[in-house]
Amino acid sequence: MKGNRYRALSLILAVLMLLSVLTLTSCNRKYDEEEVLEAAKKLLKEAEVLNEIYYGSGIEYFDSEEEIGYYRKANPMHLEELGFSTIDELKKKTEQTFSAKYSETVYSTILSSMNDGDGIVSLARYYQAYDEETNQPTHIMVYSKFSLMLKSDIEYDYSTLTVVGSKKEKVEVTVEATLTNSEGQTQRTTISIMLVEEENGWRINNPTYANYNAYMDRYNELQDKDLKK
Repeated sequence: MKGNRYRALSLILAVLMLLSVLTLTSCNRKYDEEEVLEAAKKLLKEAEVLNEIYYGSGIEYFDSEEEIGYYRKANPMHLEELGFSTIDELKKKTEQTFSAKYSETVYSTILSSMNDGDGIVSLARYYQAYDEETNQPTHIMVYSKFSLMLKSDIEYDYSTLTVVGSKKEKVEVTVEATLTNSEGQTQRTTISIMLVEEENGWRINNPTYANYNAYMDRYNELQDKDLKK
């Protein structure tokens, strides 16, 4: 009896494991690798610009005109180089590169002030100014005291773009990049790019930037020493 019960239990567990594997497999979407790589390359080039706008050096501004607290008027010549002149146009550019979900995250953390319940903890990096009479957009205001999140220069090696695989509706692509800090020190890293296919095509669903990490260099040194022992 005990042997039959164990055999029955083993059979049930085997069936459950098989069903689990089949379920996971069915959830992972199929994709055309060449199409994904082409999309990743195009989107990452756009993301490079957006990462600088939102997290890095940002939109250039004038120090002496249209001052409102720490907000300054954006340099229209720089906006022309970036390819937009209003916040709505910036959002359109964003949504052509990032997924709807990730775009909303950017808007809520960069284009909106953040409140912790007791008060404002950080101000919006940019906001749209309007003409008081016509209510038409006139210029973008830039918060001059924004704490940069992207502090390193990044050079992506597009020849290393590789499709790793899919998990549910997302497809993961990796790319090698060289990070350079303010002192000129460089570091090689791998950046993961999560892609989702929306109604208008593939979009990036996660941050695609990184900063030089001195601790990582030390960690790699210790690993090399261990391997040589």
